[in-house]
Amino acid sequence: MSASKQDLINRVTEAAIDVVHADNAFRAARAVVRSQFDDFFRENGRPEGPFLPYAPEFREAVLYTAVANRKRAQARNVLKNAKARMERAVRALERAV
Repeated sequence: MSASKQDLINRVTEAAIDVVHADNAFRAARAVVRSQFDDFFRENGRPEGPFLPYAPEFREAVLYTAVANRKRAQARNVLKNAKARMERAVRALERAV
């Protein structure tokens, strides 16, 4: 039994809503990381030169933001998966049309 056209439209709609929520969560998580870096550098000074996360002079800053950065990475994965689900839903709808 195949899904009805309305079911497929609903699937696309729900997937699009999930993408928007995931994108908002990712942007918020990224803002937290940036804010924590700003706080760290305001309190401890910023080393000269470009930000290189694996450079020894930035190690403390990276450790300071590690938890927030993991949450950002998780939010990015949720967003990636939501986009993939939406793409699959759109393709299923296209096949049904």
